[in-house]
Amino acid sequence: MPLTAQAGTPPTLPWPAQGAAALAVEGTGEIGSSGGQSPRPMASTTKIMTALLVLEDHPLALNEPGPVLTISRTDVATYFAERSQGESVVPVVAGEQLTEYQLLQGLLLPSGSNLADLLANWDAGGVPAFVGRMNARAAALGMTATHYADVSGFAAQSVSIPADLITLARTAMRLPVFAQIVDQSQATLPVAGVIHNLDTLLGQAGVIGIKTGHTDQAGGCFVFAADLTVDAVATRVYGAVLGQPNALAGAFSASSALLHAIGPVLHLRMVARHGDVVARYRTAWDEAGDIVASQTITWVLLDGTTISRRVTLSELPATLPAGSRVGTLIVTAADHRAEIPLMTAAPINGPDLGWRLTRGF
Repeated sequence: MPLTAQAGTPPTLPWPAQGAAALAVEGTGEIGSSGGQSPRPMASTTKIMTALLVLEDHPLALNEPGPVLTISRTDVATYFAERSQGESVVPVVAGEQLTEYQLLQGLLLPSGSNLADLLANWDAGGVPAFVGRMNARAAALGMTATHYADVSGFAAQSVSIPADLITLARTAMRLPVFAQIVDQSQATLPVAGVIHNLDTLLGQAGVIGIKTGHTDQAGGCFVFAADLTVDAVATRVYGAVLGQPNALAGAFSASSALLHAIGPVLHLRMVARHGDVVARYRTAWDEAGDIVASQTITWVLLDGTTISRRVTLSELPATLPAGSRVGTLIVTAADHRAEIPLMTAAPINGPDLGWRLTRGF
């Protein structure tokens, strides 16, 4: 039977009163959520998937501009049409040339919906085909509550839950170019000029990206990554909020409250220490000794996390050198798991001649 212990007192986090939210710690997994599991409109956080697919299909190295695309009259017509609908767009003119990197900047910083269409047409030959690929990629990532109806998120039928968006964010942030772009406060494009990142929390409370979103149906949405220092250990936190009142201001307020609350309730916990006595033995001939852990394991854990330990031991032979492996200590906490070899602290010398003669050994 496993032995369990609790790492501190479970915290009460300031979950938003409306909408939905979730938080996760890299290596630990989800640490909490609010608002239930019903899919909600996700607005322009949809563009995380758009950018992910483009970069997976057309990889870029850091500081590589990538292929050059020429803006067509159709692209200009899309710009005007989407601007008239109140979508977030980036100005373009026919004949303008933009690199893949610049298009991704325009997609992710000021959230250019027209550039989402352009990239989808370039990548898949059409928006419907690209949307199909978005849904297939979401399924492959295990985003079971997510459905994409468009490439920009303006459609209210593009829905998700915070936990799914955290899964997507973690995947996208593993691409260095994606992580670089969403950490930029601004960029310069040939026609649009200086474009600004709508993420006004960037650089505050450790925030390093990643994507905002807002429509009347979706409310304020924000998917974020933040690098915190927990007991001198660099720790990445991911979060997502959907359906917040007061548009992006509400999304930023809810996210900021969660980030300021999470740091103080994360701690580096030593769950196993090299040399700790895990078990003891005593032989039939009254020889006793300790069985000890061979490794030190430390994890960043949320206060109140349950730590479980299970010991498995093998049958001891009559003689055994010190430092021999005789079992395993399995430690789990949240998404963490470690298997630590257990060793004898001292040799087992075996029974003496007198014991053998009297016991018929």
